Amino acid sequence: MQEYTECLYEIINGKEIRINACRGYGDTAVIPEEIGGLPVTELGAYVFSSSRRKMPEGIWSGEEQSSGALGAAEDGPPLLEGERLKALILPPTVRKAGVYAFYNCGNWESLTCHSSFHDIGAGAFTGCKKLTRLDIFMEEGQTRPGLKDILSELHQEVHVRYRTKNGETRLVFPEYYEDAVENTPARIVSVKVYGSGHFYRYCFDGRQLQFKDYDAQFENLVIMDRPELAVEAAAGRLRWPLNLSEEARTRYLEYLNSHRADSVRWFLKERDGAGLKWLLDTVDFDEGDLAEAIQAAGELQAAEELSFLMNYRHEKFRPKRRKFEL
Repeated sequence: MQEYTECLYEIINGKEIRINACRGYGDTAVIPEEIGGLPVTELGAYVFSSSRRKMPEGIWSGEEQSSGALGAAEDGPPLLEGERLKALILPPTVRKAGVYAFYNCGNWESLTCHSSFHDIGAGAFTGCKKLTRLDIFMEEGQTRPGLKDILSELHQEVHVRYRTKNGETRLVFPEYYEDAVENTPARIVSVKVYGSGHFYRYCFDGRQLQFKDYDAQFENLVIMDRPELAVEAAAGRLRWPLNLSEEARTRYLEYLNSHRADSVRWFLKERDGAGLKWLLDTVDFDEGDLAEAIQAAGELQAAEELSFLMNYRHEKFRPKRRKFEL
């Protein structure tokens, strides 16, 4: 049974719940789908920020008999906010986050949510530079899925687990940044954009991700970003080929085949044994390639992967028995 985080909440419109603060001893906030039979639909302003100017009012979940301000329960666990927050899991009922909801959560790394989470207040993700993992379930019939809204707020590299009822895939949205350049004599300021992530964030028709457009950006990623990221993008689409065209599949396979050393090293760094096995089953490695892979595993001290690679090489390139004739 999943254990939920203690929440300071208030009832809005007489039928919904807004969360104003959370507390707990861990670094992960798990928001419940309902409290007291009412759906949790909103995260309040500054809900996880340690920069709030005043203490919000509300009732702590589990302490409904005594209401009061934030500091009312002195014996409770510490507030889960600011640098303490590392992971957040939202139910499908939550669709809104207030202004500066996650302001300066500098250690926040991962967000799990549904596509119903789309109404994001101004400055909500300001200062959340370590937020690089997004696990999102795309609900059917959602008129305004929130993936684009979230990505538009994050300029850093974001690794996405994209799930639907028909399957899932892994996506990469690279980093990008903008630089304002002033032409003083002409009194003109031009904005230059660097990084392939800018192109990837335009792979939407309205708010629906277009996989054909996403896959077409791979060449930009290869040119403008590091090889390991291209390996991750290619492998993610090939291992979980949701809406993957044959043309895109061929392009991704060609890249992995021509970057075997980079591919192996990425799976080794991730300690992804299942992914490494998939790679060896998908890409044709010769004995020289395997020797390099074994050396890389030793350098990275990936003991389990090293053992697997040595066994794989022994089975695939089993030495021929010498025959003696009398």
